[in-house]
Amino acid sequence: MLLAGCSNGEGQDAGTDSSGAPTTGSDAADGTEGADGADGADGADGADGADGSDDAPNGSEGGSEATGVPANCDEEELSELYARYVEPFVSGTVPQSCGQCHMTGIDMSMYAQDTPCDTMACMVSQGVVDLDDPPGSSLLSMIDMGDPNSSVFDVDVEHQAMLEWIEWSAQCHDQVCEGTQSPCDENSGAASTGTNPIGDCSEADLLTVFWDSVIADRGRCLTCHSDWGQQIGTFGACQDKADCEFEQVCVDGSCLAPGPYMAPHFFEGVDGMLEWDNPAHRDLGLQTMYNVIALGLLDVDNPVDSSLITKPLLEGFKPLEVHGPNTNMTEMPAKGGVGIYHGGTSKFSFGCHEEPCPTEGIVDCRVDTPCGDGACPDGTSCSAGYCRMTGSVCDATLEAYYGFANYFAECRGG
Repeated sequence: MLLAGCSNGEGQDAGTDSSGAPTTGSDAADGTEGADGADGADGADGADGADGSDDAPNGSEGGSEATGVPANCDEEELSELYARYVEPFVSGTVPQSCGQCHMTGIDMSMYAQDTPCDTMACMVSQGVVDLDDPPGSSLLSMIDMGDPNSSVFDVDVEHQAMLEWIEWSAQCHDQVCEGTQSPCDENSGAASTGTNPIGDCSEADLLTVFWDSVIADRGRCLTCHSDWGQQIGTFGACQDKADCEFEQVCVDGSCLAPGPYMAPHFFEGVDGMLEWDNPAHRDLGLQTMYNVIALGLLDVDNPVDSSLITKPLLEGFKPLEVHGPNTNMTEMPAKGGVGIYHGGTSKFSFGCHEEPCPTEGIVDCRVDTPCGDGACPDGTSCSAGYCRMTGSVCDATLEAYYGFANYFAECRGG
């Protein structure tokens, strides 16, 4: 994560876990840090997702202007466009809360047929798509009516994605698709090819794990990775950077802290604790979870390479094992899982702020054997009140993130 130019003090805020019990995650004794330090330009592979520019077709900003899509009229192109931009919404496989973020008030699944060709034919027959005037399609107007509360999902991006598919169809539909006699009656009940973003797990179960793993320690990241953080990181008027102080940047006439300006905003809500028993707070947690998924911060095939983990991890550090309440990884992949550059102070740095820092080590955050006055078992020593592997390091938030990344990969069949 980019936590650029942010200062939350030491440690992180206390939240409540899914059982209602207060949680604080890791503390100073475990080597955790607050969101201190001035980061530079992280956001390289995250910030693009936050404003949708990475996912927006042709890098456009949405609206009703034509995309000028080149006519590449073949079934492969159709399948790629449909699977990426359209199928998740029309198939009904996207959980309702995610659909609400994307297209408020639109039941896209009513148009779903067995094939992309049939689905488009159904939309045309229902009058929501105009192949003679793609930007004038009423479906796009319905999408524009959405008012998502999420920091990540952008109605303009969804508009542009759908427009690309409509414009491709305007050029290629007759060439690629055979005639359909009953456009909206072609659904034979065949299994959808859509991808459920949360896999086989229920939304409730996944949120419970996400809450205890990520939401409980959101204070470490909130100052930079939220709309609220950007609001409090906006200062006086400026004409250029010379009018701003310290590392602030001049953007659109205002001096901005670089961290919240450049970082992807995936945490929902303002400063303070979120309570599991508060339905409105749980909704914020759910939106945050889908933001993390949509931005691609989780690697299903290699959970240890999830940027949710490697971005804040000490640059160049490779965990050899990870142990704690949420995970027990006795063997890590030979390659991968290494902390990557993100432009500033790493959050999971195990207390190392100056070179040389460790390049590998065992992360042990187990809390099942308090050391007290007694001796720890062989191979372990007392650390932060618990017997842990001698020479190991701990950041409880990092260990919890590993737990969620692994659980999500299992949900998705990774």
